[in-house]
Amino acid sequence: MRRGSCQLERWRRNLRGVPGRPGGRYRRPSQAFTLIELLVVISIIAVLMAVLMPSLNRARKQAQKIACQSNLRQIGIALQTYLPDSGYRLPPSSCHIRDPNEHWLRVLTRYTKEKLLFRCASDKDKEFVDWSKPLNQQKNARYSSFAINGLLDPIHYRYGVGPNRYNCVNSIRRPMSCIWISEAPDTDSFRLADHIHPETWEGSVDYAKQYVAWDRHQGVSHYLFADGHVEGLKFEQTYEYPGICNWYPETAPKWPENP
Repeated sequence: MRRGSCQLERWRRNLRGVPGRPGGRYRRPSQAFTLIELLVVISIIAVLMAVLMPSLNRARKQAQKIACQSNLRQIGIALQTYLPDSGYRLPPSSCHIRDPNEHWLRVLTRYTKEKLLFRCASDKDKEFVDWSKPLNQQKNARYSSFAINGLLDPIHYRYGVGPNRYNCVNSIRRPMSCIWISEAPDTDSFRLADHIHPETWEGSVDYAKQYVAWDRHQGVSHYLFADGHVEGLKFEQTYEYPGICNWYPETAPKWPENP
């Protein structure tokens, strides 16, 4: 009897080690990747990134372009709100004004519920002045990605200071064809600038282009016109020397008539 019970116990122990049996031990296969499998996965990821990156870059640049246009439109809306209060006199640049709070970057912030963004997402500078705060607390920040046309500055008159005959929107013959704001180059010389001087461009188109961020958006730049609308144009479409250009109020071309 004792011998039979020993055999039964050995049989039970062996039964526990049989896979698939209750109480049986089952060793799972290893779940780790082999080196070859890892290399295949990495290769697939690399191929997908190579395919997707150009599309992602295009989408990013398009988003920056749309954001820049939106910022300029908001500035245009603020300008249209400001003009009736100023007798339709355009706001001045920061140059030669007695009150540092009365230039266009400061003035227009009072005419919008939203915070105006005087910057373009494609601008290389990362730190910009917040014009709702004191300037002395932001000494190293860039003024703006944008600059007003000095020929529409109510204080400047061509090569000096004096009464500008185009200081009022109503005096501009074709506001829809005359540029009020352009994109300024992201260089050190324009870091603290808020206006440009087209009257000094009496030379070649290549000379004039150095004063505008003409290729910031894949060969085009954005312009806010005196009537408040925004366009993305090649610089050559705005300036032709000698001849008609969109910078001079007296020579701004006639807007194409609807057929």
